[in-house]
Amino acid sequence: MIYTPGKNLRILLQTIVLMTVLFALLFSALDHPVIGAPAESGGIKVYCNGNFSGSTAFIDTHSGVGMVPLALIEGLPGLRLNVRENQAWFSLNGRELTTTVGSSCYIMDGKQFNWRCGLQPWKYGIAVPARDLFEALGTSVQWDGENRAIYINAPVQPPAVPQRVTETVLPLRLAFTHEEQLWLLDADKAGAGPQQVSTPRVDRIIGWSHDGQWLAYLQRQGNDKFSGDLYLWVIAADGKQPQRLDDRPVVPGTPVWSPVENAIAYQTCQQADQESLNKSLELARRENEKWVNCALLSGGQQLGTGLAWFPDGQSLAISWVRSDKELPAIDRINLQGQTSRMFTLPLAEAGKIEDGIFVYEMAGLKLSPDGRYLACFLGVNSASLNADGMALQVIDLQNPQTPFTVGGALGYPEWLAWSPDSRQLACIMGCDRFASTGKQLVMVELENGRFQVKNLGQPGMVDARPFWEPYAQRLFYARGQESQAWLEEGRHQEVRVPGQQIWSNTDTGAQPLLTTPESTQADYPLSLSPDGRFLAVQRLNYFDLGSLYLFNTEDGNVVELLDNLQTNCGYYGNYYPDTVSIYWIEAVQPSPILK
Repeated sequence: MIYTPGKNLRILLQTIVLMTVLFALLFSALDHPVIGAPAESGGIKVYCNGNFSGSTAFIDTHSGVGMVPLALIEGLPGLRLNVRENQAWFSLNGRELTTTVGSSCYIMDGKQFNWRCGLQPWKYGIAVPARDLFEALGTSVQWDGENRAIYINAPVQPPAVPQRVTETVLPLRLAFTHEEQLWLLDADKAGAGPQQVSTPRVDRIIGWSHDGQWLAYLQRQGNDKFSGDLYLWVIAADGKQPQRLDDRPVVPGTPVWSPVENAIAYQTCQQADQESLNKSLELARRENEKWVNCALLSGGQQLGTGLAWFPDGQSLAISWVRSDKELPAIDRINLQGQTSRMFTLPLAEAGKIEDGIFVYEMAGLKLSPDGRYLACFLGVNSASLNADGMALQVIDLQNPQTPFTVGGALGYPEWLAWSPDSRQLACIMGCDRFASTGKQLVMVELENGRFQVKNLGQPGMVDARPFWEPYAQRLFYARGQESQAWLEEGRHQEVRVPGQQIWSNTDTGAQPLLTTPESTQADYPLSLSPDGRFLAVQRLNYFDLGSLYLFNTEDGNVVELLDNLQTNCGYYGNYYPDTVSIYWIEAVQPSPILK
């Protein structure tokens, strides 16, 4: 759904509230092992490699075979499966099996075998014969009659390690994660392969410093991928000198590298067991071959999660959250800790606290290259509502009296991209948590001192991840056919937007740049070299696995650089934050930006 500018912000917030109510039941189901199936106290329990999956298994009355709902086995390590139009495919540790729902037989290694009881529909979806299926796939299944439990025990084989595919020397340095470990690759060195760094539980990569000499990343304290304290680390480009920059946990969205020096700004947060630890805004700098920390703000500050560097690297934009006395605001802070107010959200747009739902903070700050314009998301006092969408605003910091409301969007800063001349903002608009439907490319343009909105989307198509060529007015983004097929039972491992391609948009129009060879794959743009010559693309074969390709924009050649590359589709399973960070080593600087 695309919102047109000029509509009242309160109407927008009410719409987001309504969408949250409509999708609440569906996403409650997606967050649990059994899709749409309530727990049954009388059912049979299922354990996969010792982990409890659910208690909705049952005994087929005709054959006496233990039947396990498909949803309970999807999380089994190493298991790949797909059930589409009643055709089922399973793969585990190199063995593959195909069958049809309702069929009495299956095919393995080109031979036909008979089921005692095949896949069959049940009241919540599809169930599989646990023992017959998994023993055919080479693993064991045990029945515990006393406790009415089925134990599936599949030996876990480590996933294939990413390997360099091409020996072509390429001008980039690469960082990526595999099995929550950090890996580095110098692709500009002939014969160099991926190098594993001894850093467990890497939650996400922040990125490279401006000179490519240091990489920042967040390390998770516990084993839970969606909770727990995160700590900020840096490591040298050669994989040496790993160092934690602060003993306190950090706010995930705030670590940002300076654009001009080896310095990173970040915000600390409270540890779960130390409520007295106040938030602070910190700066870590590389000085005299050491990392030196200093606090820019500390002591009870009600900081928001917005944080962005101004282009000169001498100051940052920071946000303040709503309080009983103060409205959400944006300040500018220099490297000496001195602040000045740039913008306060008007009460008419912030809403009244007594109304129950109100704007709590301005998050996801995105400054234009000239530092004049600021894009941000208006986060309300409800994490659930914010997950469904937030109002996107653009502020002219030289004339901040009238912020421009673009419409409703998911709060991903990666989906906002300022043009090199700061005159256009490309953004992906549309609410609800489905990134695979209802999300379209919109251009906010500055004309004669006024903001105007152009919808560049296409009917039935979904867009994602826009970014600009650094020294030109060419825009790249991902586009594919809208799809909710991955929500269907048995299809959760499919790519979210099958056939998704990379598109480019110029003054002459939009066109696909790189054709996806298979309809079951999806391409996501990652980075463009500063000379505009190479485009790095992650091509997915599954929702969580693919390869890294480099596309030559001059001659159209495509080179596969890395295979078996894992990716992260996010908490809701349909959004792809970067698990790869690229630093372009040899960059030819073309002509300056046209003013």
